[in-house]
Amino acid sequence: MLNRTMQTSRERTALSRLRQLLNEPGFLRATWVKMKHSCGRDSCRCKSEKRHWHVSWYVSQSRKGKPRMKSVHQERLAEVRQWVTRYQEAKRLLMIVGDASWERLGA
Repeated sequence: MLNRTMQTSRERTALSRLRQLLNEPGFLRATWVKMKHSCGRDSCRCKSEKRHWHVSWYVSQSRKGKPRMKSVHQERLAEVRQWVTRYQEAKRLLMIVGDASWERLGA
C-alpha cells in the first residue's frame, strides 16, 4: 500500500487535480477539426465563391482503427471544447502519476 509520504509533491498535486477533474461533467477523447463548406443555398454568397464558405467545427476520434467525426453546433462549442481540454489534462496528469509509479519500481 502506498501512503502519501512515499509520493512526490508533483505526484500528490497531479492526483489532487485528477480527482477534481473526475468530479466535473464531461470528458471527450477527441481533436478539433475546422472545416469550410458551401451551404448549398442559391441565395448565399458561398455558392459563387469559395472564400465565402462557412466555417464548421467538428470533433474527430479514432474508434477501432477507423476515424469518425461529429459536427459541433455553435452554441455547444465552449462546452465541448471544455470536455476535450479536460480529457487532455487528465491524460497528462495520468502520465505524471504513472511515471512516478514507474520510478518507484526501481531497477
